[in-house]
Amino acid sequence: MARVMFAQEMYFPIQSVQCLSAHLKRAGHQTDVAIGSPDTIVEYIKKTKPDLIAFSVLTAYRNHMLDTTDAIKAAGIDTPIIAGGYDITFMPHIIESSGLDLVCVGEGGDPIVELANALQEGKDWRTQEIANLRIKQLDGSIVKHPMRYWALKLDEAPFDDRDIYYDKDPYFHTIPFMQVLAGRGCPYPCTYCFNDGYKKIHTEQGMVAREYTTLRSVSHVIDELKWLASKYQFRDFFFNDSTLAYNKKWIIEFCDAYKKAGLKHTFSINAVIHELSEEVCAALAGTGKCRLIRFGLETGNEEFRIKTLRKNIRNQQLLEGTERLNRYGLRYSMQMMLGLPGETLEFAWDTLDVARRLSGANSVHGVNIFKPFPGLEINNVGLELGEYRPSDVTAPGSVPPPAWRKEADYDRSAVAEQAVLPADEAYLASRANMHAAGAADAQGDKHTAFGSRKMVFFDNYRRDGLGLKILKLSRYSHLVIRYPVLRPIVEKIIELPDNAFNRLVWTITEGLLNIRVHAAAPWSYFIKYFLFHRNKQVR
Repeated sequence: MARVMFAQEMYFPIQSVQCLSAHLKRAGHQTDVAIGSPDTIVEYIKKTKPDLIAFSVLTAYRNHMLDTTDAIKAAGIDTPIIAGGYDITFMPHIIESSGLDLVCVGEGGDPIVELANALQEGKDWRTQEIANLRIKQLDGSIVKHPMRYWALKLDEAPFDDRDIYYDKDPYFHTIPFMQVLAGRGCPYPCTYCFNDGYKKIHTEQGMVAREYTTLRSVSHVIDELKWLASKYQFRDFFFNDSTLAYNKKWIIEFCDAYKKAGLKHTFSINAVIHELSEEVCAALAGTGKCRLIRFGLETGNEEFRIKTLRKNIRNQQLLEGTERLNRYGLRYSMQMMLGLPGETLEFAWDTLDVARRLSGANSVHGVNIFKPFPGLEINNVGLELGEYRPSDVTAPGSVPPPAWRKEADYDRSAVAEQAVLPADEAYLASRANMHAAGAADAQGDKHTAFGSRKMVFFDNYRRDGLGLKILKLSRYSHLVIRYPVLRPIVEKIIELPDNAFNRLVWTITEGLLNIRVHAAAPWSYFIKYFLFHRNKQVR
């Protein structure tokens, strides 16, 4: 039996960790998780002495992983360290400039089990030929093993291991939802989403694109939901699938099975507005348990949405879809982004105006400040317009985004007229209190602003003056959608330098008007958090 310890900064049940832990436990290995600062994790490692230390890396916490890895090595601990996840898949070369010993590119369930098996048998992990892994040798060279095919039989995978968190700390008992994945991938080619770039990395290795997006059988998903309902205390099933309604037959069958199973919990899903047909809405409403449907508005300008974001949804479809959702009494959340590359101030106001027009008695809003994470094709728009510097959108060793498709161009004259380039002085001044990165990055440091939770939460990374205005507008977006009378005031605020008050408004409104609803968090959750767990960093 090998002992595998996952490490992370935040008190949040990372779904990929639960998945990997389930694979390891099924193979007879032992898993644990350490949560906190690098020093806290190092002390826990000294106490528990795991055989393997693993990180499932979210971009916002990459710097924590790097700092923890450095601290582990500085403490003289020679336990092998592996990192994986979408972020690492887009920038696997980070192994060359960090203390990481191994990285996993692509799916990690089978690779981490094979690695744990080798450790259990006392084999030299550096010599193992395990597909998807890149392994650092004693001389610093990297051995790259080929990528394995996507897992196709999802029903054969074990249910995610929630106990790794549930048994760790009482805080996890207060979380009101249980995350579930019914499948993998997304069938759409949106330029702002990791799915398209992740799919391309695999298809370049000979895999079939259409096999990336798949669903477990309805019966398998229902069995997991019943098992979760019988074992844990929570209120809501939170489906993390990018869309759960692209397969009309599947979602209708699921709704029928959910009702027959007698499940008392509510559930929420993601969908694309055109997927929410009359039949699908009737099925979802018929369960009596569909708490929230999240769909992407993305941006209010139709041409920008279709040609640049490559999301082929028209405003009329959004209007018809929301009317249908309101008719069935289904609560919905419009997901939108502000600070996109190429976005003008007019486009940003359009987004808030369209969101308000589409709002109904059952609607809420999910406002996201766009970040040009590694591997996103839309990053090229910002590069072409001079809104990003290459170092902003291509983290060290990351996979550069595909060449921008000129046929997907749009009229950028409005952008050129409004853009104020360059604005690096304003950019750095506005972020002086948010991060200490900059000089170190320019010298090739492995740390980047992208790896900081604070930066990912507050910044859109555009370096033009217009981008800074849109960033400031985004901080007031929740308020402006609900109270349009505030627009003249906000128009004046965004002409002023950025400040801590703007960020405070964003933190409060995002927490109260977005997170509380989307996470099904009752007020009792916030009370328990501040009374008993406020010293813990949560997502």
